[in-house]
Amino acid sequence: MGGIFRFLNTPVTTVQGTSLTPIDLSLTALSVLLFYILARVAARQFQRRVEPELPLTATSKRFARSVVYLSILLAGVYTSLTFLGVNLSIFLVPLGALSIGLGLGLQNLASNYIAGLVLMTEGTIRDGDVIEVDGIRGTVQEMSLRTTVVKTFGNTEVIVPNSLMVSQRLDNWTKSDQILRIESQIGVAYGADIKTVHEILHSHIAAHAAVLTDPEPRTFLAEFADSALLFRIQYWIDDPQQRLSSLSEILEAIYYGLQERGISIPFPQRDVWLKSDPIGTDAIFTAVTKSD
Repeated sequence: MGGIFRFLNTPVTTVQGTSLTPIDLSLTALSVLLFYILARVAARQFQRRVEPELPLTATSKRFARSVVYLSILLAGVYTSLTFLGVNLSIFLVPLGALSIGLGLGLQNLASNYIAGLVLMTEGTIRDGDVIEVDGIRGTVQEMSLRTTVVKTFGNTEVIVPNSLMVSQRLDNWTKSDQILRIESQIGVAYGADIKTVHEILHSHIAAHAAVLTDPEPRTFLAEFADSALLFRIQYWIDDPQQRLSSLSEILEAIYYGLQERGISIPFPQRDVWLKSDPIGTDAIFTAVTKSD
């Protein structure tokens, strides 16, 4: 036993003139471990007891939980080194050199974390928002300091760097509410009764279950095109997931409604005019194309 005690109290290294024994090193490691366990427990309790009471978004709550966890963990490291009598100022020079290296080699990573902080503090996006950025369109599943997970309408999950979210144009369809306006254009043949067309369009739009009554659906005669009278329809829904399905069903209903009333949907036409040659007797054919 005496040999074990002598070994445990025998200096094995020296830091800033302070001799460290295996007991000192073991106590330091145990202290760090205890603070690690404390940080995990505190973060878990924060999630269960404090987060439900906070008037914050899910993303902000995760950020606050991470701050609690890292604060306790860093406090444990600081306390353990202080107990060893280590002057922490000796780490300033290496940390300065490390920060320069990180600044040069990890610029993108650092910008992602900074962008994550900006997004969380400003509340630009939240979990469940429907967004479009850099051609990616879908629902925000989860947001962290470095990346944002977007689930597209094609049921794929895209990991988007946060730096992209702040450097590119970001369309948030549901930041204030879930209401979306859907638009489309329909052409009918010249000679159709305009009032009847308005009635058919409006009735089939309003009959769809997903369409809101306030704001009320609207129809417009938009243009006298080459081959058709162009009508524009507008309606509003409060479920972004029904954006495409509602439009498809409404257009199908309008198609059959126009067909029942004898109103045709025209297609591009080509008229051929026959002109005589002023010099000779040969005929000249001139093709005139009409298109939308």
